[in-house]
Amino acid sequence: MSAIDEVSSSTEQKAAPQAYNDCITCRIVGSGAFAAMGVYALRMSRASAPGSVMGKRIMGGLGIGFLIGSVLRWKM
Repeated sequence: MSAIDEVSSSTEQKAAPQAYNDCITCRIVGSGAFAAMGVYALRMSRASAPGSVMGKRIMGGLGIGFLIGSVLRWKM
């Protein structure tokens, strides 16, 4: 075996992907932050909140997106 083959074979062994697992505290904080942003955005999309109709629709969409992100953050 040449030196190039030895280097490439050792590199292939190191490149194996590993599953990433967060600690429970990281999941709680991350999910809570996404959920808080989602609730805030939904609150800003209320009919009585100041702003344009289009801005409220955008905030509503962002709120739903952040809540979905919170669930995904918790499960992954």
